[in-house]
Amino acid sequence: MIDTPDYPAGTGAALLRSWGAPPGFYFIHLFTGEDGRSHIETINPSQAQEKLPYFFRARATAISLLTFPAGHEFSWGLTRDIPRLLVQLRGLCVTIVDDGCEPGVSYHPLRPGSVMLAEDRSGRGHRGKVFGDEDVVTLQVDLVPE
Repeated sequence: MIDTPDYPAGTGAALLRSWGAPPGFYFIHLFTGEDGRSHIETINPSQAQEKLPYFFRARATAISLLTFPAGHEFSWGLTRDIPRLLVQLRGLCVTIVDDGCEPGVSYHPLRPGSVMLAEDRSGRGHRGKVFGDEDVVTLQVDLVPE
């Protein structure tokens, strides 16, 4: 069980329920808002093509298969000038953004079936942690900037 100032207590399914992770396949958009902070929005798959056509019409420059061990913590980072498409294949992790929400950050679960478009190029960035005993496997696709 994890219980620190940065991560609420809980494990796997309980965390998903408490953070409101939608069931099944879903899209996540990580971006820098007009306020200069990093933000994440969850997008219903039926609305994804109209809201994020970039998901469906992008060219790739590189593809990587990333593995992160159970308990691994991600430090603050930005996507810089390269937008990335991340497809969670295995495991459970959470992405944390400094978006000003109470208590100053917000938590966004990623599990198999989540697809993230990461375009946070100038905000504070994001961080995260792998939860549970299972390693996380993510397919990362570096995209050509628009």
